[in-house]
Amino acid sequence: MKRADRAFTFLVALALGSSAILLALLLTLAPRVEQLLARGAADTADVVAALVLLLAVCGISLGLVTLFRQLTATALLIRRLVAQKVALPSSLIGAADGLDLEGRIDLVADDRPFSFCYWFLRPRICLSTALVERLEPDELRAVLHHERYHLRQRDPLRQVVARYFAAGLYVVPVVDELLTFHTLQKEIEADQEAVRASGGVRSLAGALYKLLPYADDVSLGLLVPVSSLSVTEARIEQLVAGRPVSVALSPLSVVLSGGALVAAAVLVAVKGGASVAFETLPPLYAVPGLLVGPASLLFAAAIDGCFHQLRPLTQRLFS
Repeated sequence: MKRADRAFTFLVALALGSSAILLALLLTLAPRVEQLLARGAADTADVVAALVLLLAVCGISLGLVTLFRQLTATALLIRRLVAQKVALPSSLIGAADGLDLEGRIDLVADDRPFSFCYWFLRPRICLSTALVERLEPDELRAVLHHERYHLRQRDPLRQVVARYFAAGLYVVPVVDELLTFHTLQKEIEADQEAVRASGGVRSLAGALYKLLPYADDVSLGLLVPVSSLSVTEARIEQLVAGRPVSVALSPLSVVLSGGALVAAAVLVAVKGGASVAFETLPPLYAVPGLLVGPASLLFAAAIDGCFHQLRPLTQRLFS
């Protein structure tokens, strides 16, 4: 199994396990919140349950709204691009000869040089006229080999699944970092496939170098393989130097993710966040005690996740 596939498998397994723990926590806390709304706070656990559920609803809502916006923007983008389809020139037909891509390539009239694989069950490849005009035949064929790898692996579908988990599990930031690694590693593996099929790095490296100056100008949405400048530089460095990209999980994300899941499990185990010892304390002392106790990392992860989900929205508002 390749590194990207292992990362995706681990991401899905972690996401499913985390979802089970957090769902159990929400089911445990929901009755306490109902009691809180019906008759007010009867004990410390009701207050903590309300705070946890409030953060959960806010974070998950922000994440899913962001994901929905990305999906909608991508669908509109693809519809707009496909409306500008043009006939395939002989150079593109020749570059695709023997690649078993008949009827799966869309060429669109656009001044930005780009290529990407899109749709889910039966993916397609989209290229711009600017890309075809800038590349030599061998470079264009290397790009088609790269995109054919994404097409055969159904990578757009994997990306959406991974992004869905990353959006919903905002209190487990490791999921988002695994998504970033998986996306980059998929690009590198598609590059390696193109290198093997082309008989060397020259053709693909030449195509990437030609596209590098336009990396900041080409932003095409959710279903497009990563094409930012930093990632493109990493791909070129990997092609030239052959150094594998390591999984970069920040210590803070690991601590927040592990702490949030352990805290959620503890809160489920004590039925919503209050042990007998905390129940006997007045709320003035018990609530801070619970926040500093088993729920502390869960709250920290939730607050960090909320800020993370708000960042793309604020960037759009002030850009």
